[in-house]
Amino acid sequence: MKGRRQPISLEEVVGGLVRKWEKGEYKRGNAVRAAWLSSAGQEAAGHTQPVSFKKGILMVVVENSGWLYKLTMEKRNIIAKFNEEYTGRQKLAEIRFRIGKTELDG
Repeated sequence: MKGRRQPISLEEVVGGLVRKWEKGEYKRGNAVRAAWLSSAGQEAAGHTQPVSFKKGILMVVVENSGWLYKLTMEKRNIIAKFNEEYTGRQKLAEIRFRIGKTELDG
């Protein structure tokens, strides 16, 4: 029968979907990190790490309470700059800071 395709295994279908999802998440993550670097500044970005961006809320891990305070005081300006820089569809409405270990801490 002409034009008939072979059946595709579930493993192939799921694997393809996972790869597609990971690629999209990777691109989105890079765009968020780039916008964070630009809006928070190089020095602050060295002491912080954006960890998630969902429903307009950016979760950022900060190295210590000093950085948490400083960034909290600058939050409105950072949000405005982030929204100018971020290339995704979703706009940033809120930033939530948490003290924790960043990847940069090693």
